[in-house]
Amino acid sequence: MRKLKFIASLILSLTFNLLVAQTKDLKEEAAYAFDNKDYKTAYECYDKLYAESPKNLEYKFRLGLCSIRYPEKKARAIEIFEDMKRTDKSPEVDYYLGKAYHLNYRFDDAINAYNEFLAVKRDKIKEEEQVMINDATLGLQNCKNGKELIAKKVIADIKNMGEPLNTSEDEYVPVISMDESVLIYTYVGKNTTGGKLNDDLLPDNEEGYYHEDVYIAKKTNDSTFSAGVNIGTNINTMGNDAPIALSPDGNTLFTYTSTDKDRGDIYISNLNGEEWSKPERLNKNINTSEWEGSCSISSDGRFLYFASEREGGLGGRDLYVSEKTNGDWGPAKNLGPNINTPYNEDAPFIHPDGITLFFSSEGHKSIGGYDIMYSVKQENDWIEPLSMGIPLNTTEDDRYYVINAKGDVGYFSSNRGGTGGKGGQDIYCVTPGILGEKPVLALLKGKVYANDVLTEAKLEVIKTATDEVVGPYYANSKTGKYLMALSPGKIKVKVMVNGFEPIQEEFDIEKLTKFLEIRKDFYVYSADFAHKPTQRPTKFILDSLLGKTPTDLTFKNDVFNNANVVDANTAVKTASTTPTNVVPCEGSPIPDFTSLKGKSLNDPAVYKEFLKIGGSTCAEGMVFKVQIAAYRHPENYKYDHLKQFGKPEIVNYPDGITRFTQFQFSTIKEAEAARQKIIGKGQKDAWITAVINGNRYTLEELIMVNFMGKAIN
Repeated sequence: MRKLKFIASLILSLTFNLLVAQTKDLKEEAAYAFDNKDYKTAYECYDKLYAESPKNLEYKFRLGLCSIRYPEKKARAIEIFEDMKRTDKSPEVDYYLGKAYHLNYRFDDAINAYNEFLAVKRDKIKEEEQVMINDATLGLQNCKNGKELIAKKVIADIKNMGEPLNTSEDEYVPVISMDESVLIYTYVGKNTTGGKLNDDLLPDNEEGYYHEDVYIAKKTNDSTFSAGVNIGTNINTMGNDAPIALSPDGNTLFTYTSTDKDRGDIYISNLNGEEWSKPERLNKNINTSEWEGSCSISSDGRFLYFASEREGGLGGRDLYVSEKTNGDWGPAKNLGPNINTPYNEDAPFIHPDGITLFFSSEGHKSIGGYDIMYSVKQENDWIEPLSMGIPLNTTEDDRYYVINAKGDVGYFSSNRGGTGGKGGQDIYCVTPGILGEKPVLALLKGKVYANDVLTEAKLEVIKTATDEVVGPYYANSKTGKYLMALSPGKIKVKVMVNGFEPIQEEFDIEKLTKFLEIRKDFYVYSADFAHKPTQRPTKFILDSLLGKTPTDLTFKNDVFNNANVVDANTAVKTASTTPTNVVPCEGSPIPDFTSLKGKSLNDPAVYKEFLKIGGSTCAEGMVFKVQIAAYRHPENYKYDHLKQFGKPEIVNYPDGITRFTQFQFSTIKEAEAARQKIIGKGQKDAWITAVINGNRYTLEELIMVNFMGKAIN
């Protein structure tokens, strides 16, 4: 019996010691996570500790703090601090209860709690309490701003970008090219370079952590991005490497790096073909011994906007601008009190229009933490910033906002709770991207060819009125792709390729009144190139593009006002061309394509609707053909697999491209049936074109003019 009692006592003792050891380990894990600002892990640990010891006020208080700092659990912070206030009348409880109410949008309750805290502390200020007093004072103003913004809540559609871009790990700080073809962002998780590393960048699975890496994703259709991939070893190291800005053409990446000798600096990397160069640190006008860690470059590459904590600012963190002179960045200029406040400003983004600046601020009309603001430059000064409003802005930190050139879609990262997040930090998109009036500019994009081979090139924009040169811009050495934003006016684009004579083409977009995307490829040839076509200068004129004379151009409720994309390679016509009305066939209705204008026919749903609206429409002088190929060297194309459909019609067009077509029908529905037969024989890229009185048109062009409902030349 004594032996049994001894064994039982021993078991109880071992169990108790085990529980004590487990509690000690859990407490250490909780404290470690809390100190390292891993509030999700700390919350889970303190939740267990508090459940085991509900009278332990330290566990309860720490659990409340974690709830405040872990968005998914911020509602519980109210429960915890309300319960603490029943027994603890210290003013500090009012402060934290005010924070809890504030984060949960109970602004009136938060104002009362903040005021109770300040009523006690204002007369008995201790130096160590000044931070809390300042924060409560700011919180009061945030809550007043919140009440005002809730009364005029913005209608916006915010969506988590979802898989495959977002994962169960962290994705944040998105940066995009002007046309949204590329998205680069920060990734933290099990796939980062080196895995878990300690502060000495050595493998450490116990106390190590994942460092930041730069990832890149490409757009696969109108709204979806591919899964991100590691951008490469030239940029990603064992330490923290983060993207902070991408030049509008997508060829220059700005990154952030901090070391044990520097709090944080801005670097740049250039895209050569498909490889990014090793980042180089910007000069001392940009980087100081203090923190510099976010930036944005203007579309012409002339101005760099960035955030810095250098001495002489108006607040802890201010926004500055530097102008490039003689090939390098000049002295930084503070953006002044219209933009900067006594609080922090960060994450600037200058829109390609050059006059709309987005940034994040703890001041202005913030409702808590950083909020996204925007300002417009008028008469060489920035107007008073406006909040992007609720629901884009939350009571947590909202930063790293970027938008596309058109201004209809914005991107940002957030750890906001309850919004379908995939991990701690996720990337979101929002429409509209700009409140109020949209930007007025043309996005010129295309490729550069030298002797019909994609090539690297340097491009400059010359403003006709002043001879001012803007740029340079660059075409990628492998893809030949270039991208630039143009403001309304008459301009010339000069294209320079090493070893070739420069070419120059005119673009008259003086009457531009809204965003327009223009696709234009440039071709340069050497004098001895065997297949050099007859070249003639082209001139892009908005008036003539859609067959409208200058007197027709009201730019209000007309054809151009609805246009989004035009192809300057095939759509350019002379200004003197006389419009020709196409008469509908007997009984054929005039279709209304208003709902499809600006949408891509590559979207199956859009194409299905297109066929439904205009598939049976016909008109005198209008036929539809199935185009099976388009080549600069037609001898390279073999069409043996399609000979059963007859010999194709082969036409060499003025742009130097030979096009092959088969069949000819009076309606699109008939042409589509034939196209499907051709696709079934292996010609997957077959498409339909229209010919009207001998002139070739794309289906997108016909949509823009409602077929015969508008004059077509």
